[in-house]
Amino acid sequence: MNSYRPFSKITSHIDPMVLYTFLSLLAISIVLLAFQASNRETCSEAAIVLASQQHAGKTSSFTAGEVITFRADLKGGSNDGLSWDFGDSTAAAPGLQVYHAFSKAGSYTVTLRRGKCDWRQEVIVLNAPPEKEPDTRGDIYPVIEGPDEVFVGRSVTYSNHLPNATSWSWQLLQPNADTHSGNSVKYTFGSPGERILSLIVNGDSSKMVTKRITVFPAPAQRPANDHFEPIPFPEEPKPADPSAGAAAVPEKPKTPAISDDEFKFFLTQVIDKQKNASDFSQYLCDNLGARVLLNDKETDTFSHFCSRIRGKKRFKIELVNLIKDQNGCVKEIRVRYDKKFLGIF
Repeated sequence: MNSYRPFSKITSHIDPMVLYTFLSLLAISIVLLAFQASNRETCSEAAIVLASQQHAGKTSSFTAGEVITFRADLKGGSNDGLSWDFGDSTAAAPGLQVYHAFSKAGSYTVTLRRGKCDWRQEVIVLNAPPEKEPDTRGDIYPVIEGPDEVFVGRSVTYSNHLPNATSWSWQLLQPNADTHSGNSVKYTFGSPGERILSLIVNGDSSKMVTKRITVFPAPAQRPANDHFEPIPFPEEPKPADPSAGAAAVPEKPKTPAISDDEFKFFLTQVIDKQKNASDFSQYLCDNLGARVLLNDKETDTFSHFCSRIRGKKRFKIELVNLIKDQNGCVKEIRVRYDKKFLGIF
């Protein structure tokens, strides 16, 4: 029995090796074509959606420096491998949604890529309009006019003259303080310390202002009849009558005249170390041990008194009264000084 062999007549005339080689190449080509067909990427329909917080509703026109949101709206296919090229020489950004700001005005082509597919969108960037200067007319704060330092018991007035003001509210920031109206207020403080005065104009508490006030103790007042009367210096015995045969007393050199105020000024120069006790010898007739009466209570010699006040800048002399003899020599100096500086001695 004979078996049937297809293409027997053809193969009988062809070398089997050539036939096998041809069939192998054909099979390899079919496999490559199938692989390429299976990996061919389909570029689905897509859209680039643009938005920004500053220009809601706009799609293609923005300003320089504005942050723009770019989002890929793909109708099909995978969202993986997406890359954005903004066309302004900046680095590409991956992701389904990205953010970018163009630094300069111009027309840019934004490209969205995925594999071999790409989608393009033109973006127009304009220069930002110049900003208007803010209206600060409503930000004017009131000013409290009046002294920062006052004395106890003395009336003081504080006022405000803000244009377009219609109401004022004054109040000291302390418990149970009363509120006063009007463009001025008057206070008389009864004790020393620090006070804080507040002011609200036109009821706008957001623009409330304050002023710190330092209240000092009232200065001591001298009695109206406080007149410095020197104690009479005892008179020296009169010289004997020359007719009685007593020897005539030789005439002494004339003592230079000096007033109380001049002597006080010279004492301040002792305090400033510009003079010393010996500079007063001509007025004391060389008696540097002349008595000094301090505030009608304490006594000292003039030379020692000068040494005590020399360089004492805080020592304040209020009054000097000189008691002289008939020759003009200063025999006693009465000094009144500020009692606050008693501790210096």
